[in-house]
Amino acid sequence: MTQNDLKLANQGQRILNAIIDMVTFLVIWFLLSIGLMLLELNQTYTDETHKQLPIIPIIILLPTFWGYYLLTEYKFQRTLGKVLTKTKVVSSSGDKPTLKQLIFRTLSRSIPLEYFSYIVTVKGIHDKLSSTRVIKN
Repeated sequence: MTQNDLKLANQGQRILNAIIDMVTFLVIWFLLSIGLMLLELNQTYTDETHKQLPIIPIIILLPTFWGYYLLTEYKFQRTLGKVLTKTKVVSSSGDKPTLKQLIFRTLSRSIPLEYFSYIVTVKGIHDKLSSTRVIKN
């Protein structure tokens, strides 16, 4: 597949992917947090106002976020959002992305305000940094 053959996902699909995936990630994170706390792994931290804050949800937040994207895109080239919008992630040449590309893609999603890049273009910051694209399936 040549780069000219790639039909990039449009801005609406990209924004919908981001919303669906964020909700999916939050549900997974919430369920993991509750599950771990039910297993009595519910240590707390007391802040300066003497308020008790659970530690486990904070500790697993980023690993859950990264794990969701890395595992689903590595295994299926799709997240739940991409399945529902009929899109998938590919390398800039149209091939299956390498693990290294997906690691860069996943970590670069942590850049503050990264999701706002879709307002300007269909290629997000994480696409550019990892040399990947999201195309129509």
